Amino acid sequence: MAIPQSSTPAGSFDNAKLYMWTKSLETKVNNLLREVDTLKNDYVKKNNDLKKEVKSLNDDLLELKRNYEKTLQKMDMIIKELKQTAGSEELTVLRKYIDLWNPLNFVTQRDLEKTVEAKFVLKVKEIVSKNDKKIMIK
Repeated sequence: MAIPQSSTPAGSFDNAKLYMWTKSLETKVNNLLREVDTLKNDYVKKNNDLKKEVKSLNDDLLELKRNYEKTLQKMDMIIKELKQTAGSEELTVLRKYIDLWNPLNFVTQRDLEKTVEAKFVLKVKEIVSKNDKKIMIK
């Protein structure tokens, strides 16, 4: 492979060109360092945001688990209480007895006392009237 010949010999570098070349590389390296620093800062910021979000999601998940457990406990309690209530067969038996007894026809104690008192007064009047008739007959 042939090496191209330049107008200046290979061993001699112009100090100005060397300075410009070094300055250009330094500027490019500084730009790259700034970009890497920006990327690093963005990565750190996004990583912190993700950590906060994951922590928040974990807290929400724990709260959901607690609510789920509370709901299960309440459902268990409701099931236990429902097991203690009367079943449909028991309600049918109770309905038959209530229909048989027909509580709407039951008498209150006051009504009974009034009826007994009225009957007692009638009997007393009958006895008195019978006695009065006997007395009149004699």
